[in-house]
Amino acid sequence: MKSIRVLAVDDHAVFLEGLVTLIRIEDSGIEVIGTAFNGQEALELDDRLRPDVVLLDIQMPVMDGVEVARRIKERRPESKILMLTTFNDRKLITDALAVGANGYLLKDAHSEEVIRAIKSVHDGHVLMSADVAKSLSQVPTEKPTPETGTVGASNVDPERIEDLTKREREVLELLSRGKSNAEISEELFLSEKTVRNYVSHIYDVLNIHSRTRAALWATRNLRGGDEDDAQP
Repeated sequence: MKSIRVLAVDDHAVFLEGLVTLIRIEDSGIEVIGTAFNGQEALELDDRLRPDVVLLDIQMPVMDGVEVARRIKERRPESKILMLTTFNDRKLITDALAVGANGYLLKDAHSEEVIRAIKSVHDGHVLMSADVAKSLSQVPTEKPTPETGTVGASNVDPERIEDLTKREREVLELLSRGKSNAEISEELFLSEKTVRNYVSHIYDVLNIHSRTRAALWATRNLRGGDEDDAQP
């Protein structure tokens, strides 16, 4: 089986070294192909190495992780980005997810959780740790402003859920847990094509056009943040 190629980025050398060692010891199916200590190095290595998954800290010198994630997603929309940080800050979480990050994990996570997270985002799932999901559930909905320019799941009216059918709500619920279309189709006994059609209509109703933002919106408004995790 082809290994998952990972680029690890963190400005703390001791943590980065420990992270790389942990990954290499815990799972031979994950290969760390490069490390970077700041945002600019991360962009250069991502462009050259084209990793499957980028493990990315948020607050770093030269360029912060949110900006790095945004630029990587602009260059390679198919890339998977997992934020791995000490900051359980609501604005940082929403900013990271809004630019396309596929997951947000805190650095106090156990080693097996980090490994599962890498595999989960690589498989196309949206992942948030329990603490992160709870923080998101407390974020007030806000309209984007010219000053912030923020556009994401936060500017969607929660009442739009009433425009979704019961089946579409079920699909959205499973999507928010990181389920793939194939997994949703199996659980709901639907064809993948039907699931894709449901997801497309959900995007139209909520005026959201990415799986990550839809999962974020559902975490806040559909489940009310009561679940422990947003991963499968």
